[in-house]
This record gives sequence, structure tokens and C-alpha cells, in this order.
Amino acid sequence: MRQYIARTRNQLEGIGLICILAVGFLLISLARLMSDLGSTAFDVQIVKTALTDPLWQTHMGLNIALFMLALLAVHLAFGLACWLMAVLTERVFPDVRCTRRQWVLVWFLLGVCWVLVANATYFLRSSLGEPYQAAVTARVLGTTLHTLLATCVLVAIAAVFIAALRRRTTWLKYAGPLTAIAALAAIAGIVAQGHAHSVPVTKQPNVIFLGIDSLRPDAVDPYTAPNIDKFLGSAVRMTDTITPLARTFPSWVSVLTGKHPHTTGAIMNLLPREMIHTGATLPEMLREHGYRTSYAIDETRFSNLDETYGFDQRISPAIGGSDFLQNRFADTPLSNLIMNTWIGALLFPHIHANRAAHVTYDPDSFVHRINRELDFTQPMFLAAHLTLPHWPYTWATSSMPSFSEENAGDIYRETVRRVDRQFGDLLKALERRGILDNAVVVVLSDHGEALGQPDDFMPDSFPDKDEKRIRFQKWGHGTSVFSPHQYRVVLGIRAYGNAANLIPHAGVVHDPVSLVDLAPTILDLLGLPSRMDFDGQSLVPLIRLTGDTTGFAERIRFTESEYNPQGFSLDQFTASALAAAAKVYRLDSHTDRITVRVDKIDSIMSSRQYAALMGNGAIGAAIPGNDSDGSYEFIYVPSDRSDRNDAGDSAQLREALHKRFGIEISP
Repeated sequence: MRQYIARTRNQLEGIGLICILAVGFLLISLARLMSDLGSTAFDVQIVKTALTDPLWQTHMGLNIALFMLALLAVHLAFGLACWLMAVLTERVFPDVRCTRRQWVLVWFLLGVCWVLVANATYFLRSSLGEPYQAAVTARVLGTTLHTLLATCVLVAIAAVFIAALRRRTTWLKYAGPLTAIAALAAIAGIVAQGHAHSVPVTKQPNVIFLGIDSLRPDAVDPYTAPNIDKFLGSAVRMTDTITPLARTFPSWVSVLTGKHPHTTGAIMNLLPREMIHTGATLPEMLREHGYRTSYAIDETRFSNLDETYGFDQRISPAIGGSDFLQNRFADTPLSNLIMNTWIGALLFPHIHANRAAHVTYDPDSFVHRINRELDFTQPMFLAAHLTLPHWPYTWATSSMPSFSEENAGDIYRETVRRVDRQFGDLLKALERRGILDNAVVVVLSDHGEALGQPDDFMPDSFPDKDEKRIRFQKWGHGTSVFSPHQYRVVLGIRAYGNAANLIPHAGVVHDPVSLVDLAPTILDLLGLPSRMDFDGQSLVPLIRLTGDTTGFAERIRFTESEYNPQGFSLDQFTASALAAAAKVYRLDSHTDRITVRVDKIDSIMSSRQYAALMGNGAIGAAIPGNDSDGSYEFIYVPSDRSDRNDAGDSAQLREALHKRFGIEISP
């Protein structure tokens, strides 16, 4: 018995040391959180303030525990691999005067060096990668440091295995079969990822909505976005399209319902689901006619669309408060290297293909996930949304400099270039599966983006001369109705293959339209009846150039701003603003969903701006008055047309605002 214990102890020598080293590597990797609390303060504070129960009693607590266990497992597995190499090296090189522990240290340090260099090479924004960009990109012996180090590691591993083969080491008798199995598994995974099932063509056309977050119409050109520009060039492109509310969730609810946010109640992000009354949505109505419906998005923190909106399938990161915290803790060099693989999808389901974790986000991973998980039989309705152009305008391999007011436009356009590639790859994946052999495809942006440029705001039309307030409203989206680049969006509709007769010609339409028009348009194109009353109207007369289109030129469209805490901007926030914002939300302990506190909605809405846009270009806006009586001040921006009627237009827009939003406007 003693001999067995001694033999076992001898065989496991160094295992304790490697476990300590692996855990130490994990702790050092996470130590950056202690020196970078500013970047996590908002998410952590929101969650802490929103909790009504101790963290360990919540669903979020379970998710965080599983996430940390996965991180620990990855680092221990790395340590075990180093230990196995140390054991094998000791056995095949018995003449070298090194103890088992020394070999463990050698392989661990070699492995860590490679991991750190690889992380800095492939994850340019990671906390332990960004500081070493200059060293990693420097040329060493005519090549990069990563290539040189990877070569050294591979040579060392090869040398050990060759020596083991010569010595006929017992450990290697299983190496051949195991290597073959691993190779076959890897090949099967690659094939499964790149070649999903094709679907047969049926009589009813597929309906595909491809949304792109924060995409300004003026950013779409052959140089910046060639794939999107090519699509729009062969589609019916609507050049004067607005969103009813420049935030992702309210905008998409309007797309799916054909209704204004104040009709459905979807007036802001993170509302409790029971407060939103959509009626029958477009996917639900299509499902009644034999369609299978799916929704895909790579960012769910603030846009909580799910199966309750009529979808049979959702392809996205998990919805909930865990997403706010996990993406902050996911930046370790070792986990980064596997995050975009099938192992990462298995171990880190909240982070894999998640745009919120921009440090590790690879746009290709989301396309692969859609292609891998899309589970439809014909006909199908797919709504997919790509969020890459949203702040912070970066991803794993982005090489652009840090954001500043001076380079905001350049960084934004570089992000648009990358999402254009992602869009092109997704379109090709759908084409390979035969989905586009009979399909109507809609490309849209949920809202635009203001970048602090002079033409991003209409200061002469805004009476508030508070420069700090005006400066804030020149950035982002949903911050002001006086920033057209925030609420003007991209919209194009095209038919493919057997559905080509539905939209026989490409063209450009300049009539004023809105995203609320999409649901009635699709039903009209397909010839399907609707049992709902829409706020939008069918665009088929514009698409086919048939029928009376004068109603479009004369219509009044609406848009509004959303919740914008005082003290926030794209690149900074104050402690007082942080504390105020955190008190607005609550977290459900059982579902992990973060929602706006119902008792805070009225105060949130009190700072909102509303606008009505007339077909001739005139704008009427209502902004909160200086008094606390809930009244609004009316601002009129006249049309530049020579035949305008300022008095009549102003009165009509004022009345439209009152009727649509139910607000009192001061004389």
C-alpha cells in the first residue's frame, strides 16, 4: 500500500504546483479590474442598485458562478496541458538535470508567454494586449514576435514528441487514435459551422429583414459600405425614411408591428413586458400562414426582443443582467483565445458572439452562429440585426486609435466598413443555403448616429443656449429631435429569385416614409390579409409605381428622443449621473431581467422631446418648458420650399403633436 501511495505521489509530482500557477495566472489576468473600475462602474452599480435579493439567491448569481467556474476550468486545463508536457519531457530527456517541478515551470512560462503574445496579436483592445501592441507588432528576425514565439513552442513540442517516439514511450500508444479522433472532430466542427442544411424552395417567398445598428444613410457609399451600397443599388431605396424613436428596441417593435411606440407602449428600452401591448406582430401573422419565424441579434442588454413577440427561435446572447457584468470579466488572455470557437460557445454562452463584449467580439462568429443555429423549414421569416456600428465603435481586431471627438467620424466609418463585410458574409450564407432563391429582403437601420459634427444639430432652431446640453445632443442617438442624422435611417427592399415579380424594378423613392410602414408593406406584397390596424401604410404603391401616391407627400411623420441621464456623454460620465441612472432600474431575481422601475417612468418621460415632420420638410418640435407644469414649448422649423405656408404648417404640426402624444403645448 505504501509503495502504491509513493508511486502515485511520484507520478503526480508537480500537479499541485501547476494548479497554483494556473489559478495565479487567472487572478493576475483579472487583476486589471482593480485598476480599471471606471469602465465597469456603470454596469456594476446598475446591477447592485437594481438587486432586491442577495446576489447568491438570484439567477444572476448562478450565471456568474458558472461563468467563474468555466474560467477556472479553462485555466486549470491549460495548467494540466503544461504539466503533461513536463512529465513527458522528463521521461524522454532523463539525462537533463531538471526536476519535474523545474520542467513544469519551463513549460508553464513558455505557454504563458505564447498566450500573452497571441492575445495581444488577436485581441487588440484587451486589457493585457493593448499595452503591448508596439512590442507585438515589431519585427523580430524578419517576422512578428507572435510568429517567432509560436514557432518556438511548436518546435519544442515536436522535439519532445519525436524523442518520445524514438524511445517508444508508453504514453504514446494512445496518441495516434486520440489525434485522429481530435482531427475528425475538428473537421466535423468546421464542416458543420460552414455548411448548414439547405432548404427547399416553396411557393411562398421567404421574408428576410437585415438590420444594421446606428447606420447613417450618408455612410453608405461604394468605398465605405460596398456590399450594402450594391444591395441598395439593385433594390427600391427609400431615401427619406425616419424611425419613430431612435433607439433599437422601440424602433424594432415598430418595424414588427407597423405601429407607433405610443400605440404599443414600447416607448423606451427595458420596459416591463406587461406594459407593451403589440397586438398581433408581423411574425405572428406570418406564422399563421405557415411561416417559421426567427430573430437574431448579437447585443441584448437594452433591446430585449424575445419569443413573446412572435418568434419561434431566438439566436442571441442570453437576455438579462448577467450580460452587464460577464462581458466585463471575460477579458482574460486564455479565455479570449477560445471565446470565438465552439468551445467558447459551450463554456461562455453569455459572451460568445456577443457584441457587448467588444474586446473579444469577432463579427464572423455571429455570422457562423446564425448559419449554424438557423433552424427553418420553408417558408421562413428571419429578422437579423447587426450591432457593430453602435458605440463603442470597436471589436477584437480593430486597429483604430482610441475614440476622441476629433477622430469620431473616422472611427465610425471604419466600423461601418467592418459591418459591411459582416453583412456581405451573412447575405452569402443565406444565398448558399438557397434561402435567396425565393425571398423578399429588407435592409434597414434602426436609427442613425450623430458624431458631433456641425451638421449633426440644428442649434438655430433650439432656444436653449446651454452649450453643454447642446453638445450632448450632437452625439449618439435618441438624444435630440433637432439632430436629423439620429432619426434618418437606411431602407431598401429587394426581391430575389422566384419572388422577383413582387418587386419587378429597382429604383429610388424620395417620398417620406417611416419604419412603421414595413409590416403593412410586407403583408401587402405577399397578398396576405391583416387583422390589425396599422399606424403605418403600405409602401407597395411607391415600390411598384402604381396607384395614387399623393398621400405620402402630404403625410406627417413622428419621432422623439429617449431617456438620457444628465451628466452622460459618449466618452465620460459623472458619479452623480451614475447614481441617478442606477436608481431607475430593477432586476428580477428569478428571470435575471433588468427593467425600468415603473414609478420612475413619468419622471423619465418629462425630459423627452417630440417632433412632427411634414412631407414638405417643415418640422414642428415640442420640448419641455421651463415650468414644472408638464407643458411643452413649440419650435417650428419651416420648409425651404418656395410654396410653403408657415402659418398653416405650424398650426397643423402643433395639432398633430398634441393629438399623437397627448401633450399640452404652451401658446
